[in-house]
Amino acid sequence: MRYLPIVLILALLIPGLPRSARSAWTPGGSPVSAAVENQTGPVTVPDGAGGAIVAWGDYRSGGSDIYAQRIDATGNPLWTLDGVALCTNDRVQSQPTIVSDGAGGAIVAWTDYRNGTSADLYAQRVSAAGTVLWTADGVAVCTAADEQVGTPMVSDGAGGAIITWHDYRSGSGYTDIHAQRINASGTPQWTIDGVAICTAANHQTLPVIDTDGAGGAIIAWQDGRGGGNNDIYAQRVNAAGVPQWTADGVILCGLSAGQIAPVILSDGAGGAIVTWLDGRNGPGGDVYAQRVSALGSPQWTANGIAVCIAPSFQSGPTMASDGANGAIITWYDYRNGTDYNIYVQRVSNLGVPQWTANGVAVCTAAGEQWFPLIVSDGAGGALISWGDTRSGVGYDAYVQRVDATGTPVWAVNGISPAPGSDEGTAAMASDGAGGAIVAWEDFRNTVDYDIYALRLDASGAIPVGVSGPIHQSTLFVGQAYPNPFSATTWLDIEQAAPSRLRLEVFDVAGRRVRAMTLGEGTLRRVAFDGRDNAGRLLPSGIYFCRVEAAGETIARKMVIAR
Repeated sequence: MRYLPIVLILALLIPGLPRSARSAWTPGGSPVSAAVENQTGPVTVPDGAGGAIVAWGDYRSGGSDIYAQRIDATGNPLWTLDGVALCTNDRVQSQPTIVSDGAGGAIVAWTDYRNGTSADLYAQRVSAAGTVLWTADGVAVCTAADEQVGTPMVSDGAGGAIITWHDYRSGSGYTDIHAQRINASGTPQWTIDGVAICTAANHQTLPVIDTDGAGGAIIAWQDGRGGGNNDIYAQRVNAAGVPQWTADGVILCGLSAGQIAPVILSDGAGGAIVTWLDGRNGPGGDVYAQRVSALGSPQWTANGIAVCIAPSFQSGPTMASDGANGAIITWYDYRNGTDYNIYVQRVSNLGVPQWTANGVAVCTAAGEQWFPLIVSDGAGGALISWGDTRSGVGYDAYVQRVDATGTPVWAVNGISPAPGSDEGTAAMASDGAGGAIVAWEDFRNTVDYDIYALRLDASGAIPVGVSGPIHQSTLFVGQAYPNPFSATTWLDIEQAAPSRLRLEVFDVAGRRVRAMTLGEGTLRRVAFDGRDNAGRLLPSGIYFCRVEAAGETIARKMVIAR
């Protein structure tokens, strides 16, 4: 007996009236990539249309490559199943960073070992449609002698990016700070292998970067030129690659107790706000900040203003704009002497803390809360995510929104996008409407890490069901149900206008095991009976169903468990 490749259960032809967009977001998150082996270290940036572009390190080939995927505002992956390959060179590529290209796509940079045992830096641009635009496997940002470490990056405002790193090329054993601009076509614009930002004595490390608003950038770093503990320095470089301030940078904090781990944010006026961990008050670390003008002049109290000097120590500060030339700064905090919690403070453009002294508690739940991320909510507040061990089993991501007055507005101690799924590293991007898209490493399959994502709207809810007129996607494919399954699973498929559908099922090795083209329709329920094109039962395992119609492609993961 022959079996039909896909059993069409329901097909209704409905007149081509404007239809509503159904959300593919589901509680627990939607898969961004569930390819074989590990997908790790996601980074993300808004796509400018309510969705996000996510990039990550990927081990599906046995090595470490760089992949990316775009997810629209309703949770549908828009590019190739499990992501577009940005670099699959046979050596190791890792630690991607990402910025928007200003046209719905992104530029991704990474550390790359293709030239031997020392790390170089490469980058790739991918369009809004998922097309790789530059040289296959990326353009060289820096291939100078010895190691180049890190790829902090900012848009140049013209479709390209400015990338900075610390660099061992001098041969002295110490690191300096360099930077390079890559234009929209993937051509380096400055001195080959980058311009020197700082070549002072001893180590300069951990550079961070943000825009100067004029096609250049401001870079800050921790600096050991004094021979003792680190200080904090900064330099502005213009669009032509020429440093604008004092040679080797202006000092933002030079106290002998040591300052480390700077983070930078454009102040919206050609300057920047820099925050760091500071040892001036004794063992541990406090959070301090300084604003530097477009001309390189520190604007606040000498050596910075105190953001948090609570007992014990604070760590991992990061920040987002408050929309008024100030900053919202978050960190993890050991003030209770038992475990880490998450705190936040708003600092005005004049350097005055605006909320409770030493910060507002974002999360004080049991267990540890670590490594916060932050994005602006567009209304003077921010969304903050972090890693959390409160469940006692694994590591979950949580998110909280804090309004312009410093009041947490969602559930006490935050909302988890995927409780109990044992997440790893997370990333977050604004959805442009007061909410955020969170992407994370996810171990729910108990074999390896995949990348999942979920959108939380301004109220902390998951956008589900009907969500208004379709603007980008004209194809909706629901999640397979039941899933896992032993005999049959179902997919609901909806289109804005009638067109033919192509359905293909692939195994984890990428082999197509089932395919069929269906006639025109707009609303269908399709059953997959777990058999290949010859009618043979497929073995237990992970499979992917790819649906193509009218130029769009959506993939869904399925698990056969017999």
